[in-house]
Amino acid sequence: MPPNFQRFLPIILIVFVLLFVLPAVFHKSTSTGPSSSTLSTETIAAMGIVDKAEQTFKASHKGYTSHVADLLAITPALGHDLGDGINVQLDVSSDGQTFYAQVASSVLGMDRSRSGGKELANGCLVIKNNSGVACPVKAAGKGTTTSGTTTTK
Repeated sequence: MPPNFQRFLPIILIVFVLLFVLPAVFHKSTSTGPSSSTLSTETIAAMGIVDKAEQTFKASHKGYTSHVADLLAITPALGHDLGDGINVQLDVSSDGQTFYAQVASSVLGMDRSRSGGKELANGCLVIKNNSGVACPVKAAGKGTTTSGTTTTK
């Protein structure tokens, strides 16, 4: 190596460490999106929105729908929840008088089924146990409530 370059080599190495290595070592991870508590609350609210929208749809169309898009037309607020990572799955009987809805996020999963106007099942499962994540408490005698905890890391 030329003698002039050898004099600057320690300075170049120090600059390289300062620019590339140290920021990678001390970089703090930042979370984007809603917190676990907020996501839990949004999941519970989304189930309520889906249930009410299905009942509204049935009242005007004489049967439930198996399309989330039909529910978005009734309650556009559901779109915000879908954008936050909440998954909604619907299934409807062939006569359109019974529906099954499953609403899930990374922290909470819920399901509900209705036949006519009667609630057949109402369940909840905590997927990721964090602060503020809990299944809603259901009054005794109003449907079947199941809850459990499965912790994922």
